[in-house]
Amino acid sequence: MRTILFSLLLSVLSPILPSYGEAAPFALKEKYQMAHAGDFIVTEQDHTYSLLFIREITADHLLLEEIAAPDSQIDLNTIVWSKWVKAKAPGHTSWTLYEIDARSGNLIEAFSYSKRGWLFLDETQRFLSKLLCLPLTQLGNADRKKIGPQPAAHEEDRRAVWNPPLTIQGKKQPKPQFDVWKGVWPEDGTQMGKCIVELYFSKANPAFPFPYWIEIKSPHYAFKMRSVDSGSGIISAYTGPIPHRPPQFAAPLQKTEGAYRLPLNSPLYFQSFHLYAVDLSDPVRKTIPIPHEARRDPKSEIVYLNITEESLAARLIPNHRYQWVLIPEEDGKIYVESDEVFLWKLI
Repeated sequence: MRTILFSLLLSVLSPILPSYGEAAPFALKEKYQMAHAGDFIVTEQDHTYSLLFIREITADHLLLEEIAAPDSQIDLNTIVWSKWVKAKAPGHTSWTLYEIDARSGNLIEAFSYSKRGWLFLDETQRFLSKLLCLPLTQLGNADRKKIGPQPAAHEEDRRAVWNPPLTIQGKKQPKPQFDVWKGVWPEDGTQMGKCIVELYFSKANPAFPFPYWIEIKSPHYAFKMRSVDSGSGIISAYTGPIPHRPPQFAAPLQKTEGAYRLPLNSPLYFQSFHLYAVDLSDPVRKTIPIPHEARRDPKSEIVYLNITEESLAARLIPNHRYQWVLIPEEDGKIYVESDEVFLWKLI
């Protein structure tokens, strides 16, 4: 839960929040233009510090890096986070790069530098999509958490609103003020169902992209996450784009009513494909383009390449052996061969 909440509740850019008056409801995905590469926040949970920072922002995507380390490895009184990251974060236990579609808010890739591989996305992606589309409204002072015991029913509530601590570049800020935004998680059969989500954003710096305090509460579940530092100027120790997974053939060619389909597992950043059948029975291994229609399953990374029976019958030779080859249109350097070698017959 710690990893999901930090990586995903915080892996969104905050809106441009007004610092005065009533604010209209919004969803987190709607506004992010004023954040900057290098903005960061550090939180503490279960004796682990997690540093999250913006690596890159474009009109199309957002790259975030998260580095976690045991608190025994970090001295908050002396650490300079930018130098720690530049030195490849000595003592860290995980280092993850996230890619988010800036237009839809979908998490489209997660790559672990520490594990040198990609992370499974399906459940995470659905969680993030719900979060980014969660309607949020600003809490007035009357509805915010207060300092001190609640007064008796007949007494006026004169308590001051509660604000969490705020640290910027290692310096604790005096009397920080926050805007608080609240949403209610939809009933989705998870532990989060119907939970109240409250996010605390700096009133003095409304363009800062991360909440400084997160509180999730319901009669059956409660969770709090606090920040211990924040700031800007982080530059990743790694360079280059996020590594992308190649698509994969998920199953052999399948016969459907009057047609065929070829299932793929494909990341969201690949939408269109060139499909070929290589004739292994031909001495020159002739490569044959296969026209098709791609259809993506909206709830997973499964893509079906639908092929008409007429297309295959016109291009493949009976009793010849073939192998599939796939090249994504978005990256012509990726060349994927199927494990399946099939003998063509009309089935």
